[in-house]
Amino acid sequence: MNYRITEDDRMRFKRCRRQWDFASSHRRGLEPVNAVHPVLPAVLKDALAVYYYPGTWDWQPEVKRSLVHKAVVRALDDADAPEALPTAMALVDAYDACASTVDDFAPVKIGHDVEGLVPDPRDPERGLTTPDGSPVIYSCRIDLLAVDAADEYWVVRHLIDDEWQQLETLSGDETAVAACWAWEQEYLGMEISGTIHNQVRTTGPFDRPAADKSAPGRVRQSEPSGGGRAIPQHRRLSARTSRSNQSGPTDPIAQSTTGLLRRTRIRRSRAEIGAVGALIAAEATQMSGEPAIYPTFAAHCQACEFSSPCLALVEGTDPEPILAADFRRHPAEDHRKPRLGQSTWGFGRGAAPPHW
Repeated sequence: MNYRITEDDRMRFKRCRRQWDFASSHRRGLEPVNAVHPVLPAVLKDALAVYYYPGTWDWQPEVKRSLVHKAVVRALDDADAPEALPTAMALVDAYDACASTVDDFAPVKIGHDVEGLVPDPRDPERGLTTPDGSPVIYSCRIDLLAVDAADEYWVVRHLIDDEWQQLETLSGDETAVAACWAWEQEYLGMEISGTIHNQVRTTGPFDRPAADKSAPGRVRQSEPSGGGRAIPQHRRLSARTSRSNQSGPTDPIAQSTTGLLRRTRIRRSRAEIGAVGALIAAEATQMSGEPAIYPTFAAHCQACEFSSPCLALVEGTDPEPILAADFRRHPAEDHRKPRLGQSTWGFGRGAAPPHW
């Protein structure tokens, strides 16, 4: 059986090993019984999956807007939070108004799970294995893979929160870079140019921007001229010519803010993406062995779901009664049918790669 490391495993292991020990499926695999999660971020993520569905990208805006509204209603019904409908509708409509002025890419895949075989630090040409011989796999979910007018591919992360994240935080977003690495491991021959951080501020105001005639044109999935391509290796002639005529390096970071939407595009170097595999391998070597378990006290403790049993350990008391009463094992992996767009590709630009 594969030893699977998720992005949550990595985040917890580096943040606090005690939290990782409680939550990881390779350790105790616990989660709170009555966990309460904010409604709006989850609802908006569902809405954005419909908004950027590759198969409807070229449809009339009114039709797409109707589908997004239905997704919002469905998500709120699932969350049993109908009272949030007016705010959620205002949020997605404001997002649509803002995104329509800055979207300069076409969606290729949404909510897609990718996996990469972690290299062995002692022999990078081979895959890393655990002491019992199980292959070590890194897996993550990519919110959106997009292709721009120059036929370059970008990993897009939807970041939905009350406030903007700092540029330094986005530049150092190792999870996003790891997603680039994992995609290239699963789809050999595809090269990811960088990451796009799609920040949405839920605190409003939900004002709509004024019309901007200088805004970039939306990249279409299908081109009437037949210019769309079938596989990544067959770049359109116009795209190759445009890129070959570029003078000097392009700006590695571009950021714009429109209403509640801030879009940050960061070009990642081949060295930066390639180095992630070695870093994951170093962490995996520790995880799959017998790592020392200790707490790391910092600001994240205030929001940690395991603060009560952790404090019990700090005080020298038994945390097991708390764990038995307030926590449970993670439910089994969900094998439900994937959402549209997860298992299908765009129909024109950015279609499926070849079968290897």
